[in-house]
Amino acid sequence: MPQLDGFLVIDKPEGKTSHDVVQAVRRRLGVRKVGHLGTLDPMATGVLPLALGKATRLVEFLKGGRKAYEGTIRLGFSTNTYDREGLLASDVVVPEVTQEQLTQQAAKMSGEQLQMPPPFSAKKLQGVPAYRLARQGKPVLLAACPVHIDALSFTLSVSATDEVEFTICCSAGTYVRSVAHDLGSDLGCGAHLVRLRRTESGEFSLSQSLSLNEFERLTIEVLAARLIPLNEVLGEFPVLRADAEAETAIAQGRVFSCRIAEGQPQSGETSWHRVLSSEGLLIALAKPVAASGANDLDHSTAVLWHPAVVLITRDNS
Repeated sequence: MPQLDGFLVIDKPEGKTSHDVVQAVRRRLGVRKVGHLGTLDPMATGVLPLALGKATRLVEFLKGGRKAYEGTIRLGFSTNTYDREGLLASDVVVPEVTQEQLTQQAAKMSGEQLQMPPPFSAKKLQGVPAYRLARQGKPVLLAACPVHIDALSFTLSVSATDEVEFTICCSAGTYVRSVAHDLGSDLGCGAHLVRLRRTESGEFSLSQSLSLNEFERLTIEVLAARLIPLNEVLGEFPVLRADAEAETAIAQGRVFSCRIAEGQPQSGETSWHRVLSSEGLLIALAKPVAASGANDLDHSTAVLWHPAVVLITRDNS
């Protein structure tokens, strides 16, 4: 059985939950540790990155990446779930919308903003998911959350007069269903999401994906070869290269000494560094503890590092 530590991108089919896909991968590969990097609604399709084995230790560092989607919004009425699976929540009207209006709305809805999550969402109120309260007909009073929409475009559909095609690139935590609902509110005609496909999730894209049918058909050996290695993610983290002594210390969870690799940034938004073995494998994520002879992270100075996330053991270090 090949070692199954890495990332696998599944093109999630419509009608499956993200948990369904995780369970299918666990059963097929016989791997207990499998996690996803961001839920997709059952209605949605597209990029669902999965972490297998040791890769699950890196999920918290990757799930906050930018997301990209394309899809379809139907104008004319809103629903209580903000998508096609909900119940009618407004009067039905015949929309009269121009491309110019849509272009203006896209510009207005871009950038940093506070977004109201849908009542039917996993956001919690006093420990209870909002969708459970909404299903019981109880009031759902959610707080608006800060999000950032990097790029947004709306285009009148050529095949249906009441539909709008869109693309969006946004921060993690952005509800595309809310974007559809807010568009309808601003245009005064109501709207809801009818199709959603995620094309990118952080460092992962559709070009790396397998359909669930392909995944079930391929051999374990081929699937192992398709895994994205641990050392190919978190490229924004500066690199440390460990020698044999440092690798032994890391495997034991001890502070180690190492110089910052030439050409790597000395400071930035994060002090996390990737630690690579002499073979170029990712073996840990570390933070600086102290510098001997300097207060800054000078690459010519030996720095003490704490291996906060260890990906090797004493046996395989």
